[in-house]
Amino acid sequence: MSRLGRAANRAADLLFLPPLDRLWRRRLRGKVLCLLYHRVEEPGRVPFLDRFGVPPIPPAALAAELGFLRRNGARFLTYADLRAGRFPSAEEFAVIVSFDDGLRCNYEEGMDVLQALGIPAVFFQSTGMLAGGELVWEHALYWYAAHPTLAPRLEELARRRLDLPADLRGAALIARLRDATPMAGVRNLLAELAECWSTAGALVAAADGLYPSEAHLRRARDAGHEVGSHGHHHVPRCSISPAEFEQELVRSGAVLGGVLGEAPRSFSYPFNSHLPGDGDICGRHYLQVATVDAALVTPTTPALELPRFTWPGPHANPLRRRRWLWTGTLAWPGR
Repeated sequence: MSRLGRAANRAADLLFLPPLDRLWRRRLRGKVLCLLYHRVEEPGRVPFLDRFGVPPIPPAALAAELGFLRRNGARFLTYADLRAGRFPSAEEFAVIVSFDDGLRCNYEEGMDVLQALGIPAVFFQSTGMLAGGELVWEHALYWYAAHPTLAPRLEELARRRLDLPADLRGAALIARLRDATPMAGVRNLLAELAECWSTAGALVAAADGLYPSEAHLRRARDAGHEVGSHGHHHVPRCSISPAEFEQELVRSGAVLGGVLGEAPRSFSYPFNSHLPGDGDICGRHYLQVATVDAALVTPTTPALELPRFTWPGPHANPLRRRRWLWTGTLAWPGR
């Protein structure tokens, strides 16, 4: 962003001074603002995720954000509420709080915040992220890339096996492997690393500390939260075939059905990766699909295309936080 653009962006923060709250509240009337978070914990708890994954939101910051919305009259819903026809009236606005991936911290620190405020939420769980297994492919990549000894081995093997440029290193290499490499190649790479360096035990130990148990999921359900599917292996749709994508949906639904006693009715795309026609595939297995396509939900929004806004990371100032909470975005308000 240019210097002029940064100055204009800072000036736009002034539109979110407290006296203007009623204007932003009016803009949301009759609509649902769906917010997406990924990790609720203090930075530094999981260094390899801090370095390569999405930033965590500390529990106190999450409590401040949700408390602000509650004080301003938000009606908190879940996707199950929308399925039951519970939608905000023309004089109120609603918020759906959701968490993707399904990390253990969300069921512990995150749920503590929700319970203290009396707010229901939706936990979209990748069923490959359950304690007792290894790290899923994405987190295994981050783990190797942050390891002081094995990171060079990962880079060397990736360049050799996948014919990647010699100058591709660090975060840029991980981004290429995660976002733009066929999943079969990434899985073969990780399998070779595990075999060569005998890391299976370390990956299981890391997973046990990072992922929830089945009891965590049942506790969330029993507390009134909704548990939806986020696929099984947390793979980008663009990296797998339509048949593999559908198998991800089926397997995740079956695992969650076994844990919770009933199949999930909602699904969210890992990485917000979806292709034309994927809604039809999802519709064979789920009643609702959540995206991260940054729009408000209205009564006419298709159930298989429910947009959300993802948390943008730590806020530069208190007005920037208010801007995110009233609009779901840090772009120009009138966009």
